[in-house]
Amino acid sequence: MDLVPTEIIIAGFHRSGTSMVTQLLHAAGLFVGDDLLGAVPSNPYGHFEDREIVKLHDRILQDNGVTWQTARPLTPHIGPSRWREAARIITERRIARDVWGFKDPRACLFLGMWKHLLPAAKVLVVFRSAVDSAYSLERRHSTQYFDGEGPPESHLRFWREPDLAIRMWIEHNEAVLRIADRYPDDCLAVSFDTVTSGFPLVRLVNERWGVELDPVATHRVFDATVTSSRTYPMTVSDPALVDVAMATWHRLGDLERRTVLDREPSRAA
Repeated sequence: MDLVPTEIIIAGFHRSGTSMVTQLLHAAGLFVGDDLLGAVPSNPYGHFEDREIVKLHDRILQDNGVTWQTARPLTPHIGPSRWREAARIITERRIARDVWGFKDPRACLFLGMWKHLLPAAKVLVVFRSAVDSAYSLERRHSTQYFDGEGPPESHLRFWREPDLAIRMWIEHNEAVLRIADRYPDDCLAVSFDTVTSGFPLVRLVNERWGVELDPVATHRVFDATVTSSRTYPMTVSDPALVDVAMATWHRLGDLERRTVLDREPSRAA
C-alpha cells in the first residue's frame, strides 16, 4: 500500500515570523528544499525558502504584471507552462520525500493553485499584527536602500506609497483567510506572539497532521534580538485602512482560537 505524502505549506505575510517557524520545523526534520535562500542582515539565520518555488511565484506575478509588492486583490492567471513547472516540482519532491513542505510569503497569493495541485496539503498560517509587520518591512527596505542592496525602486515604493505595507498585509492575510474558510480541516493558524511565547508548535503539527517530527522547542530558534516591533502608533494616509486591518486581525485571531488555542496540545515539548 502506497503511503500518502504529507505536504505542509507555511504561509504568512512578510515579516510575520514565517522564517522562524520554518526554521523550527526544518530543525524538527521537515524537508523544505535543497536549495534555500541564504542569510541576509534582515534574516541572519536564513529565509528557509526553496529557490525554485520562489522563482515560480515571481514568474507568475510577472506574468500578471505585478511584483511581490502587490497590494490589490489578485486572481492570478496561471499559464500552462507554470502549471507544468509546479507539477514538476511536486513530482520531484514526492519522489525524494514522504513528508515535505515549503515556505514563501508569496504563497499566500497562490494557495488556490497549490491546493488544486496538492488537495491533501496542510496549510500552517503564521500571522503578526499589521503594525509590527509593516514596521519591520519598512525598516528592512530603508536599510537595504541606504546600503545600496537591490533595486532602489523596490525600496522607495514604501515611501512613495505610504500605505503600501499595510495594504499588502491586508491583501495577503485576506487571501489566507479565504483558503482557511474553504478548507477548514486543512489549516492551522498561529500568531507570532503565540509561537514566541513557547507554544509547542511541533507537537501540535505532529498531533494534528499525523507526522513524526522531533519535538524541537521554539527557544532553540527564536532570537529576540533580530526582531523589531513598532513602539509608537502607526500612522496611515487613509484612516479607513485601520478598521479594515483590525477586522482582518480579529478574523485571524478567531482562526487561531478555533484551530489551535482551543485544542492546545501538551506544552511538554
